[in-house]
Amino acid sequence: MRYLLKRLKKFISIKLVGLLVFILMLVGTNVLIGQQRWKSPEVLQKELQTKFRMAQQLESQGQIERALELYKYIVNQDPKKYTYYHRYAYHLFRLKRYDELENVIKIFLEHNPRDETAIVDLGELYFSRGDTMLADEYWENALQQSNYSQSFIRSLFNGLISLQQYERAAELIQDARDYYRKDDLFAIEVAHFQMLRGNYVKSAEEFLLYGRSNSRNYRQISSQILRFPHDSSLFISLDSLIQGELQIPDASRELHKLRSDVLFKFKRYKEAINETMIFESMNRYRGNDILDLAVDLLNINEFALAEETFTKIIKTDQFRNIVPNALLGLADAFEKEMLSEREISPFDYFYPDNFFFTPDYIFGIDATEHQIQQAFAIYDSLIINLPRSTYTAQALYRLAELRYRVLHDLDGAVKLYQDALKVGANREIQQQCIIRLADLMIAKGDFDQVDDYIRKNIGRYEGSMIEKRLSVRLLLSDFFKNEVDSIMTNKNDMLGLLGVSDPLFNDVIEFVSFIEEYRGNNGSVGIAAFNEFIKSERFIRQNKLSEAREVLMYLLINYPDQSIISPVRFRLLQIDLFFRQTKEAEHTLETLLDRGNLYADNALFMMAEIAQFRDKNPEYAAKWYEIILEQYPGSFHTDTVRKRLRELQKTILQKQNL
Repeated sequence: MRYLLKRLKKFISIKLVGLLVFILMLVGTNVLIGQQRWKSPEVLQKELQTKFRMAQQLESQGQIERALELYKYIVNQDPKKYTYYHRYAYHLFRLKRYDELENVIKIFLEHNPRDETAIVDLGELYFSRGDTMLADEYWENALQQSNYSQSFIRSLFNGLISLQQYERAAELIQDARDYYRKDDLFAIEVAHFQMLRGNYVKSAEEFLLYGRSNSRNYRQISSQILRFPHDSSLFISLDSLIQGELQIPDASRELHKLRSDVLFKFKRYKEAINETMIFESMNRYRGNDILDLAVDLLNINEFALAEETFTKIIKTDQFRNIVPNALLGLADAFEKEMLSEREISPFDYFYPDNFFFTPDYIFGIDATEHQIQQAFAIYDSLIINLPRSTYTAQALYRLAELRYRVLHDLDGAVKLYQDALKVGANREIQQQCIIRLADLMIAKGDFDQVDDYIRKNIGRYEGSMIEKRLSVRLLLSDFFKNEVDSIMTNKNDMLGLLGVSDPLFNDVIEFVSFIEEYRGNNGSVGIAAFNEFIKSERFIRQNKLSEAREVLMYLLINYPDQSIISPVRFRLLQIDLFFRQTKEAEHTLETLLDRGNLYADNALFMMAEIAQFRDKNPEYAAKWYEIILEQYPGSFHTDTVRKRLRELQKTILQKQNL
C-alpha cells in the first residue's frame, strides 16, 4: 500500500512538472510571438516614412491605385499625422471616393478636433457630393465654434476658392471685415484672389490696402503688380489708383517707387526716371534705386535714356557717393551702344560660339567713334582719380577688353590686364585677367610662354574655375602647335575636370569630334592637310586673315580630295565675306554646294544673313534664303528662313511701289 502511494505521488509530481513546463513553454512562445508583432514607435515611424516615400514615388509615376494602397496602410497605422492624412485625402477627393474620404476625415478629426484644414475639408466633402446646405450649416457652426478665428476664416476662404465658389468666398471676407471692422482684413489674400480671376483693378485696390498697413509691403506689392498684363487701358486705371494713394495724408514714400515700377513696365521711361528721383530725394539720396533704373534701361537697349540717367546721377551733388558706379555705368552704356551697332561677323558661323573656333575679336567698329572715345575718357578718369580701388580694377579691365577685342591692340591690352591684376581689389576681375593673359599669349603666337604660364597657374589655382578655363586653353595651345596626340590623350581628363554642366564641356566634345573626323584615319596625306588647316586656324586666331587665306588656297590646290576641304571652303567663304569680295564668295560657295557637304545649308544661311543684316541688301539675301528652301528643306534653319523670306518679300515689294 505504501509502495503504491509512493508511486502515485511520484507520478503526480512528474505530471505537474510536465504541465508546468508546458505552461511555461506556451507563455514563452506567446511572449516571443508578441515580441515579433510589437514594434517600437521609432521603428514604426521609420517604416511609415519609407512607405510614404514609396507612395510619393508611385504618384510621380502615375501609379495612383498602388500609391493609395500604401497611403491607406500608413493612415491606418498613424491616423493623427497631417502629412499622411493630407496626401490620402487629396487623392480620395480627386477620385470622388466620398464615403471612404468621410471616414478618413472623421477619424483624423477624432485625433485632431481643432485642425482647421480638416474641418474645412469635411465641409468641402459635403459640398462636393451635393449636400450644399449641410456644408453651409457645418461651416457656419465651425465659424461660431472658432469664435470667428481669422486663421479659420483664411482656411475656409482658400477652401471655397478651391471649389470655385468665388461669390461665397467674397461674401465670407466681407462678413469678416464687418465683424472685425477692418476694411483691409485679408487684403493680400483678396488681392491674389482677384488677380486669379483677372480682376486686375480690384486686385490693385486690395494690394494698395495691404500696403497702407506697412510701408515695407510696397516692395512685395510691386513684384505682384508687375505680373499684370501689358494693357494700356489697365495702366490708366493703375496709375490713377496709385496717384490717389499719394494724395492721402502721410502717404508712404514707397508709393513713388511703386509708381516708378509701373511706369517702367508700361514703357513710360522718362516719367519713371522723374518718379524715382522724387523717391531718392525723400530717401536721403541713397542712389541704389536710380542706379538700378539706369541699369534696367541699359539692359533693354534704351541707350540714350540710360546715358541720360547716369549723367544725371553724376551731375547731382547729393549722389557724390555713387558717382564712380554711375561713371562705370555710363561707360558701359557707351560700350553697349557701340557694340549694338557693330557689323555682323562671318566668323560667328563656323561652329557658332565654340571657344576653339571663334575668335574673341569684334569687327567693324571705328576707333574714332564717339562712344568708344567717351568710354576711354571715363575709364581714364577713374584710374587717375580713384587709384587702387575696386573702381580702378574695373576700369582697367574694361579698357583692356576694348583694347583687345575692339582695337585688336594686343600689347596695349596685356599691360592693362597686368595693371588690373596689381590693383587686386576685385577677385572676379583678377580671375578674368589671369585667363585673358593666356588668351593674349595664344593670339600673339607665344605658345611656349603660354604653356609655362598655364601650367604654373593651374597648380596655383587647383580646384578653381581658373584651373578649368586655363586647362581648356592648354588644349587650344596644343592644337596650334600640332600636338594633336596630346589632345586626344588628355580629352577624357579634360571632360572629367569640366563636368557636364560646364558650358565648355560641349565645346570640347565638338572640338575633339572635329579632329577625329578630319584627321583621324586619313593617312599621312590627310594628316599633312589637317596640319596645314591648323596653320590657317592659328592665323585666324591671330587676326592675320590674309595669311590664313593663302594657306586655305594652298590646301584647295594641293589637297583637293581630302575630307578637310569642306571646312577649308567654309573658312575661305568667311574670309571672302569679311573682305566683301562678293564674286570670290559666290565662287567659293558654288564649289561648296557642288560637293553636297554638311556645311552647305549653314554656308547659304551665312550668305543670306550677312546680306540682310550687314550689307542691307534684301534682294540678295532673299536669293540665298530661297535656295535653302528649295534644295535643303530639312535644314535646321528652315523655319527661320520661311519667316525671314516673307518679311524680305514685303520689304522688296514696298521698295518697288515707292
